[in-house]
Amino acid sequence: MNNDIIRVDSYDFDERTESGIVLVEFYAEWCVHSRGLEPILEEIADEYYDSIRVLALDVEQSPDVAARFHIDTTPTVIIFKNGKIAERIGGANPPSTYADSIENLLINED
Repeated sequence: MNNDIIRVDSYDFDERTESGIVLVEFYAEWCVHSRGLEPILEEIADEYYDSIRVLALDVEQSPDVAARFHIDTTPTVIIFKNGKIAERIGGANPPSTYADSIENLLINED
């Protein structure tokens, strides 16, 4: 993962997602689809570096967080807005899927 994507775990997850718009990839190291999503999320992180944060959480390293959000497949992307789930996207998708969700949240920002 590049430097624009911040790795988080059980200890800092809540703090990092409590404010602003935060995209979190729930991934597993062994998951081919998670690895395939990485360049897409790097692109999103680069494009929206001044508007959102992009985080990545390894579900095997932080199973408590994965269980709290009912993560049963990887990758799963959840976009939080001020600590609350705004969007949930399962599987690997094209960049436009994530960008459209982010744009919608930025337009409707309180």
